Amino acid sequence: MELEQPEQSASSQGNSLQGLLRFLRVVNRHKLIIVGFVAAACFLAVVKHNRQPQIYEAGTKMLVRQTGSDMANFGAPLEAAMAGYKHLMLSDKSLTQTAENLDPKPPELSGVDSLRWPGELRKMLTVKFNSASQDLTISCRSRDPESTVAVIEALQEVSEQFIEDYQTSLTVTLMNRLQEDRRGVETKLIEKNKELLEERRDCGDIVINKNSTQSHPLVERVGQINQRFTELRSQRMELEAAMKSARRLVATQADLTPAVQALQRIVGPEVMQQVPGRPGLDVKAIETLEDKLNDEQGELSVLRRHYGSGHPEIISRTSKIQLFEQRVKAARADLDRRLQIGIRGPEAGQWLMDSLQAELNSIQQFESSLQEEYNEVRAEALNISNKLASIDFKEREIESLTELRSSLLNRLNSIKISENATHFKVAVLSDAMVPRTPSLESLNSRLIFYCVLAFMAAMGVIYVLDLMDDRLRTPEDVQDELGLPVLGIIRRLPEEQLSQCKIYLEKFAQTVQAEAFRTLKTAVTLTAQQSKCLAVTSTDAGEGKTVTTVNLAASFAQTGQKTLLIDADMRRPGLSRLLEVRGNGGLSEILQADGGIAELASERVTPTDVDGLYVLPCGPRILNAGTLLSMPALSELLDWAVANYDQVMVDCPPSMPVSDAAIVGRYVDGLLYLMNPATTHRSMISRTVDTLRSLDLTPVGVVVNMGLSSEKEGQGYGYGYGYGYGYGYESQYGYGHDEDDDEYDQMTDGELAA
Repeated sequence: MELEQPEQSASSQGNSLQGLLRFLRVVNRHKLIIVGFVAAACFLAVVKHNRQPQIYEAGTKMLVRQTGSDMANFGAPLEAAMAGYKHLMLSDKSLTQTAENLDPKPPELSGVDSLRWPGELRKMLTVKFNSASQDLTISCRSRDPESTVAVIEALQEVSEQFIEDYQTSLTVTLMNRLQEDRRGVETKLIEKNKELLEERRDCGDIVINKNSTQSHPLVERVGQINQRFTELRSQRMELEAAMKSARRLVATQADLTPAVQALQRIVGPEVMQQVPGRPGLDVKAIETLEDKLNDEQGELSVLRRHYGSGHPEIISRTSKIQLFEQRVKAARADLDRRLQIGIRGPEAGQWLMDSLQAELNSIQQFESSLQEEYNEVRAEALNISNKLASIDFKEREIESLTELRSSLLNRLNSIKISENATHFKVAVLSDAMVPRTPSLESLNSRLIFYCVLAFMAAMGVIYVLDLMDDRLRTPEDVQDELGLPVLGIIRRLPEEQLSQCKIYLEKFAQTVQAEAFRTLKTAVTLTAQQSKCLAVTSTDAGEGKTVTTVNLAASFAQTGQKTLLIDADMRRPGLSRLLEVRGNGGLSEILQADGGIAELASERVTPTDVDGLYVLPCGPRILNAGTLLSMPALSELLDWAVANYDQVMVDCPPSMPVSDAAIVGRYVDGLLYLMNPATTHRSMISRTVDTLRSLDLTPVGVVVNMGLSSEKEGQGYGYGYGYGYGYGYESQYGYGHDEDDDEYDQMTDGELAA
């Protein structure tokens, strides 16, 4: 359903556009109605204008400038203020005062009660404000030219005083409003200061400047505890790893030196001196010897700057340095030897395990107590942090309120109330001049108004006429109404030429009317739908269907196509009567036969005067033509015709009175619909085409017959259609009867039965 909505919308827009174009064509056809209505309206406007007294008009223009910034801040922009001034000028009080100041009174106010003065002056005055150029225009209309200027000048004087009073009132109102806002801000500022003091007391009067990088002591304490807690956790994990390693070394009686060194990194170097069953390794003694050796070498270097190598002091120092070097070397060798031996034995292992466990227990206890302290300090720090954030927020609020209070005070100090202290300056750009000639604006306005009304009335009349007009007068109307392409337009055939021939195209091939049939044939050939077997029908009788069908078939035959005409109108056989083949048998006999369709059809096909054009007559007329056409024999007959002829044309009865055309349309390639715009009613043809569409028989196109004589067709081969089509007087043998069927009325019962 969602995919169908755009298509439905596009179809609706297309239908609306087509309807608009069709109505525009109707308007163009009735344009004289519009011209007449508009001319009458102009005449009435001029007459009414001449019957009314002459009106004079004067005007003035004033430039308006806003000089105060407080008014804009107060919320009254120039446009809004000028709109207020306009209402103020045209108020009852202002206009009453203006009328009282006028002496003499204008003709419009003479003899009028004073209560009606404002209403009469409003009719005379027009006040406009142009926001782009910021100018105010005042115009006045009156029967007395001098009164126009007098009214404008009086209104200016009164309005200036009213505007001054109005602006003074606005200034006072602004000051009162600013004072009220200031008091409200000060009250809120006092409340916020009280709240800030309470929160400072809750924090213990600890105040840290917001611009300082220093944090609260509790926050710093949380960081220190957290750092120490991390260090303890790292030591605990290292001790646990050393415990695992020591257990493995003790179990395997391996060297315990790596575990002892790990304990030494945690506890200190004195651990090596505490290993049981092992003499201490005096590392500090070795370091002391190395320090003395370095001192002696430094002193020797200084002495060599002053003494030679043979000096006794130099020799003594050199011997002493050699002795120190030997002692350090021996101590280092002894230390390396002891380290290579390692730390072994059950006693050393037990000592190592006890030492590691004791150190681990100590760290765990310290870590637990530190965790408790951390939780307490962290909770206090979070509470303090929230309070400090609240204090900061309150301080910001107080700063904003202080700035707002200062701004309000500055605005109050800048406002001054004094005489002539207006926020708008008004300068007269053009003075009002006494008019010398009457104003034509009223005539122009009246002409426009009357012409618009006349045009709308004319359009309504045209619309009603279009609704009442039930004719399709142009090919465009046909295409818009039916939604079908117009394949061809047949011009009117002259009566004298029709009386001279059976097939118009065969005798008058070079006429314009004959060319219309050939153009129709080309259009039919170029349609997208296959058109080898076509049926032709119309709405009602007298529309030239039979003549059009015969000449269209002749145009196919003249192009070398073997063409067969089938008269399927077995009620009123106009085609068979036109070509004078009534007595040769035909379609009704073939459809009633038990078999041998091809042989029967071949025997009854009759050539015409046009080479390549053949006709299959309708045969004897019957009552149940619709039932007979619904039989499968018609499909077999059309299949035989399509197989033996290049083009097959079937002349069907009109679609309005009977359904024969719809039955035949189910077996052919396409259906041509013929109509005469001058005689066919719109409602009738629309209903007929909708009926065909409901049967899934959409015509391939419409042939517009602009003037075939229905009278001629009725006399030679016409019908007595209407709602009694084919059902007038009926003989006892089941065949229809008319005055042109005498040869059938003379047939015997046996011949009819055969």
